[in-house]
Amino acid sequence: MSIKPIFSLIIFLLFCTSCKQTNEQLLDKALSSSKQKKYDKAIETYTKVINRNNKLQLAYYNRGFDYLATKQYDKALWDFNKVMALQSHGDFIITYNQNSPFADEEARAQIPYNDALYQRAQVKYFMDSLKSSFIDFQTLVDNNYEEKSNCLLWQGTIYVRSGKTEKACTYFDNAKQVALTDDDRNEATEMIKTYCGQTNNNR
Repeated sequence: MSIKPIFSLIIFLLFCTSCKQTNEQLLDKALSSSKQKKYDKAIETYTKVINRNNKLQLAYYNRGFDYLATKQYDKALWDFNKVMALQSHGDFIITYNQNSPFADEEARAQIPYNDALYQRAQVKYFMDSLKSSFIDFQTLVDNNYEEKSNCLLWQGTIYVRSGKTEKACTYFDNAKQVALTDDDRNEATEMIKTYCGQTNNNR
């Protein structure tokens, strides 16, 4: 009885295993597709990663971005909610040290909770869930989120859409005051010029 076919099969299987892309490699591949605006291809790759390990927050988070880019808001909302759910244990939010030498794949793929909340708030805005979107942005403001200025701009925009321009201007003013970068400050200034009729530097 010849053992060559069996031996060849073992070699082939070992070769295939060694060539199998890791989840991290697939995540890089999907991100590259996203940057090229090949969103469907990216979504397919992220989904493949999730099917392998359904606890990788980065896969859900980035796929949510691609769903948002393609205006698939329901799916984007689900993904950002999933990222937050993976960190929530009752009333507690659990975070892991990604830089620990003992960090596993799931810890390395962790997304800051507030980043997911920020994206969810935007998705809700585009879904016309303005009240819920406003509440999410307010939570971020209360948590002193690093994008606090942008959160205030979004809230002001929600007031504009609701026909409450005067209230919106208060938020645009606050956004300008807390802006950390020139770009954020300039964006707030433009919103003030557009909706509040103010062009002077005192506002």
